[in-house]
Amino acid sequence: MPKVTVTAFIEEDIKEGLKALADVERRSMSQMIALLIERAVKEAKANGTIQDEQK
Repeated sequence: MPKVTVTAFIEEDIKEGLKALADVERRSMSQMIALLIERAVKEAKANGTIQDEQK
């Protein structure tokens, strides 16, 4: 599946925390953001918050 660009605006302190988390996991911030979004979407599908739409 092709990757797309997403832009988000967050508070500076959240960015600093994100950077620290990415550093601990030895990931780039972009990789960390993608992983966190993926986890959130999977969790939302698993608990029925959103539908799992297969294309």
